[in-house]
Parts: sequence; structure tokens; C-alpha cells
Amino acid sequence: MKAFSKLYPRTIYGQMVVLVSACMFLTLSITSFLLYTFRPMAPSLPGGPWTNILAVETGVEALQAAPPQFREAIARRISSNEVIFTVSQTPPCVVVPTDHITAFLQRMLVFRGNLGTHALHAKSCAPREGGTPISYLFLPRDNISIQLYNTSNHHLGRMMRFGRMMRWTMPLTLSLTFLLTITLSLTFWSIWHISRPLRNIAVQADAFSYDIAPEPLPEHGPTEVRQLTHAFNRMQARIAASAEERTRMLIAIGHDLRTPLTRLFMRLELGGEEASPSAMKHDLTLMKKMLNGALHFLREQTDAEKAEAIDLASLLESLCHEFGVVGHTIHYVGPPQLIGFYQTTALERALSNLIENGLKYGTEVHVSLRKEGQRALIDISDNGPGIPVNLLASARLPFYRLDPARASDGGLGLGLSIADAIITRHNGQLVLSNIAPHGLCAHIALPLGTLGF
Repeated sequence: MKAFSKLYPRTIYGQMVVLVSACMFLTLSITSFLLYTFRPMAPSLPGGPWTNILAVETGVEALQAAPPQFREAIARRISSNEVIFTVSQTPPCVVVPTDHITAFLQRMLVFRGNLGTHALHAKSCAPREGGTPISYLFLPRDNISIQLYNTSNHHLGRMMRFGRMMRWTMPLTLSLTFLLTITLSLTFWSIWHISRPLRNIAVQADAFSYDIAPEPLPEHGPTEVRQLTHAFNRMQARIAASAEERTRMLIAIGHDLRTPLTRLFMRLELGGEEASPSAMKHDLTLMKKMLNGALHFLREQTDAEKAEAIDLASLLESLCHEFGVVGHTIHYVGPPQLIGFYQTTALERALSNLIENGLKYGTEVHVSLRKEGQRALIDISDNGPGIPVNLLASARLPFYRLDPARASDGGLGLGLSIADAIITRHNGQLVLSNIAPHGLCAHIALPLGTLGF
């Protein structure tokens, strides 16, 4: 078993080739066996020197048709090592009991030559020293003598049986061989063509690098292979995007921490009121807030909270009530109940970030909920200044600030990024758009089912 496992191919292509080849070989073997077993049976050939009957018959007919003066010369010309014709001569013969070969020759020649029993005499002669049995035939009417040496009857019989078998099986053998060659060639090419996308995926996975934007693989081949390639392309894009976000996060954190660190160094060098504990504590608190925000953003991307059935309408009403209690103007419009499967804590944070973002830049926020097919559609709009059209796409990027001056209050530009990451994890979509005459609307589409969980 170990030896077989070492010889068994490791690649899909090799395993499929071995499997298909074995199945085809087994199928052709069974087919050949059945065709040979149930082939039409030809009548058995008679025993003895039947292979010389045609030569004897032809020679006798030729001598009978020739003028008497030419028969002796013709007899010498048509004689062979096994069949000897003579005219007007009686070869020496020590008569022995007639064997079955001689008797068979007599019967066949009489039957095929339409001769009467009186026209052909047959007897068996004793073999000469070191020789083989001899059959002696004599036609008294034409004075023709024939000697047959039975030296190769068995060999000829075997050769004729082999020839007969080859005539019966050669067309089938050639046909099956041709069919096997063509079928295996097409099969091997098909297997290679089908498995090529898998090899491309392996090559692409080995060549994947975090610092190079990956090129998506072409999605072709069988349905399963296309699905696998599509999933691989999506995974590759997510990994590249995640690596890019982490790189951007490190750059942003380094840039943002540089300002409070510089202030701390200056306070320590200048001394006096600038180096007061309260001033340094403010800078340290700001740095801590930046780091905590970045770490929380990373945790949100890998959060493994379990999805459960929640009432979206109740969740939105509760959030609106909480913001309204502390003095904000916020309105909710939607159905009394809408059930979906979501990560409760994560989704609540995403919606809370979007509402808080609207209240930060506007004085009034409107929240609406409706069902469309198997999706829940949520709109969170404010009456703030909105976002320039050319910055709408960038606003959802991590650590991106529309107002760089807000870095002094610890704002990292993560609110929209965290909300977008959570909604995307739910197989949803977040779209930002400006509303007239001013304001911003966050459109959220979430599936109601268990997609992605």
C-alpha cells in the first residue's frame, strides 16, 4: 500500500489521468472479452492435411485438362516438397493400414471433384527411413499418382487457426486501439484544460505580495472552478485592501502622534507654564484617544460576534430616543417591526456612528427604515454642509479627515470607516450622497437573511 501511495500522482491532473485511463482500460477489456466470447462461431475445420486439399484438387484438374504429351512436364512443375505429382509412373510404396488422413483426403477429393469411387484409389504408405507418413493417391483413368508427405499438417493447422483468429480480431483490435488513442488524447487535453485554472490559482497564491496590487484571475472553466476563482479573487482583493488599510493606519497614526509628541518635547524644554501637568496630560490623553481608536478599528474588522435575529425598527427607535434624551433633534420614520439576522453590537455601533456624525455637522437628523424585497433600506440624513462631491468616496477611508484642523480634538476620521466595515461584513452597502439644498444622506442596504453568517 505504501509503494502504491508513492506511485499515485499527487496532482489533480495526474489523479484524473490515472482514474480515466484505468476506467477506459477496464471498459475496453470487458468489451473485448464479451465480443470474443459471444462472437459468431465459424464451423470447425476438419482435422488432418486439409490444407493440401486445394493443391491436390487444382493439380489433378490441371493434369486432366492438359494434353497427354505435356502432363509429365506439368506434373514436375506443380509438384512441391509436400505434394508430388507423377504421370505413368508408380512410386514405391510399402502399404500399411489406411490412416484417417488418407481416408479423409479420398472422401474430400471424391466429393469436391465429382469423381466416382472407382476413379480414385487411396492407400497409406509406410514412411521412409527418418521420414514422415505418406498418403498415396492414384487415378487409374488418367494414370496420375500423387504422394502427400504429412510433415507440416499440424503446423499448418496452427498457422491457419492463428490466421483465422487474426482475421476475426484484427479489425476489432485496430478499431479499439484507434478509439483508445483518440479518446485518451482528448481526455488528457480536457483534464489539462479544466485543471489549468486551479494551477493558475496556486501560482497566483504563491506570487501574492502585500505590497503589490494583485491582478484578478480570469474566471473561466466549469461552474465550480469559476466560483472558486471568483472567491479567490475576492479574498485576494480583501487581503490587499486590509493590508492597504493597515499601512494607511500606521502612516496616519505616525503623522497624528507627531504633533502632540512635538508639543510635549517643547513643553519639557521650555518649562514654566507650558510644562504644567494639565497641559501635558491633555497631550497624553489625546495620544491615548488616537491609539485606542486605531485599535478599536482593527478589532471591528476581525470581530467574530455571533449573528442573531434582531428587530431593526426597535434598534433604530432606541438609538433615536437615546440621542433625543440628551437634547439632540432626531426623527424616526419606519415600520413598527422588521426582523433580520445581524451582529447586534456591531450594527448598533455602525448606526450610532452615522447618527452621531450627522448630529456633529448638522442640527437635525432624520432616520427612515423600509423593506424592499429581502433587504432593509435605512436612510440617515442631516441638515449639515454635506461633503464635496469629489470627496464622497474618500470620506469612508480610514483616518481620512475632511477638516484637518479637527485632529486637535482627537478625531481620527474613523467613524464612517468603522460603519462601512461593519455594514460590508453584513453583506450590505453604504452609499453617501448630498441632498438639496444642503445636507448629507447615508443610504444603507442590509440583507434580511443569514448571508455571510
